[in-house]
Amino acid sequence: MSVISMIRNIIERAKRLLGLCSEEPLLRLGEVLGFEPRNISYYQLAFTHSSCSLTDEMGQRINNERLEYLGDSVLATAVSHHLYLNYPHWNEGELSKRRGAMVKRAVNNAVAKRMGLHKMLRYNREMGQRLSPDTYGNTLEALIGAIFLDQGYLQAEMFVLTKVLPLFQELEDSLVEQTTNYKSLLLEWVQQHHLDLDFKMLQEPKRSGGLFVCAVYIDGKRISSGRGSNKKEAHQEAAHAALAALRKVDPTIPISDS
Repeated sequence: MSVISMIRNIIERAKRLLGLCSEEPLLRLGEVLGFEPRNISYYQLAFTHSSCSLTDEMGQRINNERLEYLGDSVLATAVSHHLYLNYPHWNEGELSKRRGAMVKRAVNNAVAKRMGLHKMLRYNREMGQRLSPDTYGNTLEALIGAIFLDQGYLQAEMFVLTKVLPLFQELEDSLVEQTTNYKSLLLEWVQQHHLDLDFKMLQEPKRSGGLFVCAVYIDGKRISSGRGSNKKEAHQEAAHAALAALRKVDPTIPISDS
């Protein structure tokens, strides 16, 4: 080990001794996972934020970012498999849209906090409130990556199906309201311009798993349409599309996710 690497390791140990990196024991790990881990080091790494990076003998920083990359792919695959099996009548576009809604960053953040992962994360306490809200979703993805390495794909997929998806379904309505405000933005714009706004349902599914289709009308003219697994989602997508169309003539209209 080089002198520089030795110094880095000494600094990291000193930080932990001084309490600069929070270190919640992984006592709840078995409860969170639903099984006992084989190699605990994967999970320790999954809960190591970049602000508390360790250093290997080559001087490389070690944290949960590589596991996050791996877990992101495993999560997307597990959700894709779930949708493919459970919605055989959906086309590729419908499957892709639903998957995107289920694995988006804000969803992961909310699910991770509900699971209590934020209490298990090791990070530099000096950062305080400067931690990005996405940190928690990143930790969830890193945890999925750790499960994949420790137990294999089938166990990782089971974790997604039994632990992650039920929480997403429980939080879905509030998540839509938290992460998208297209309908309120559109309403604000039409009120400013003294126009009439109307949302009309064009299609409501007769069977479970079907899509709702909604259209936006401004002053009686159809501007856009949107689809979703429920009315709120269809309204939001239609409003989003309407804002995109209106933005071509009024560039001041905000359209990005809140």
